[in-house]
Amino acid sequence: MASIEMMEKEFLAEKKFQGLTENSLRSYIDFFKLWNEWLAQEGLERIDQLNSRNSKAFLMWCIEERGNKPKTVNTKLKLMRSFAKWLHEEQITEELFTKGVKMQREDDSPKILADNDLRDVLRHLRRQHRREHSFTARRNYTLIIFLAGTGLRLNEVCSLTWSDIDLDSSLIMIRTSKSRKTQSVPLSDTLRAELLDYQHYLENKLKRLPASVFSTKEGEPLKKDSVQNVFKRLRTSVGLEGHFSPHTLRNYFIKGVLKGGLNLRQAQLLARHSKIDVTRQYVGYFSHELKECLDEANPLRGLL
Repeated sequence: MASIEMMEKEFLAEKKFQGLTENSLRSYIDFFKLWNEWLAQEGLERIDQLNSRNSKAFLMWCIEERGNKPKTVNTKLKLMRSFAKWLHEEQITEELFTKGVKMQREDDSPKILADNDLRDVLRHLRRQHRREHSFTARRNYTLIIFLAGTGLRLNEVCSLTWSDIDLDSSLIMIRTSKSRKTQSVPLSDTLRAELLDYQHYLENKLKRLPASVFSTKEGEPLKKDSVQNVFKRLRTSVGLEGHFSPHTLRNYFIKGVLKGGLNLRQAQLLARHSKIDVTRQYVGYFSHELKECLDEANPLRGLL
């Protein structure tokens, strides 16, 4: 029977031929690297040694030894299932080695940043920039406003160039969207003014305009892990206790447009959710805030 690592290479070659994105291929590569380390520890080398029992054991190891949360474990299981299905379809195995392995239960409620926490972060960055004339503080300030004002995903922001932004038409072209189709997102007047100011700042500070909207001081594009580290440091520096990550700002944007009066279909288009049910989830997660709105616009006021 063929070795596991040899079959992994064939699987990756097949996925690349099918046109899988670089990000998706990287997910498989990173997963196989971790999985192979565990398999080596257990003395498992051949495809016929894989079964649901050791699949569960690997996922349990991820939980207990690596501290993986349910969402991360489920992502690993999805990758394993895809590999198992391919082996079965290629008639390399008679049965799926992930058969009977169930997903972990997740808390699927969107993590939404509190208004006060966002104000505290922006205030901290403004103060830091005034005190230190820090390029990093100025860039991070615009980055956070941009995420909160557009709802773009992290990988989309990291890939964004100035040529993707039409400031005259107030449109952002997203060429690396989740659906792999080029999409456009409108730019609010407030954010357009902020970007113009930031552009002017970059030209004065760096004596040039980097190709990427969000870059290092040397003009290199910011990477995903760098942005995530920015959020971790800010969370510690400001002393936030609530959720604070790039994705919480996407959720903040979606909550904001719904509270601002847009209907579900309009919010779905702005968030670029493929299904409106995903957008509908958000309504229930800030229903407690609607109580304040009801008190202000109470139809019984003045009647009783």
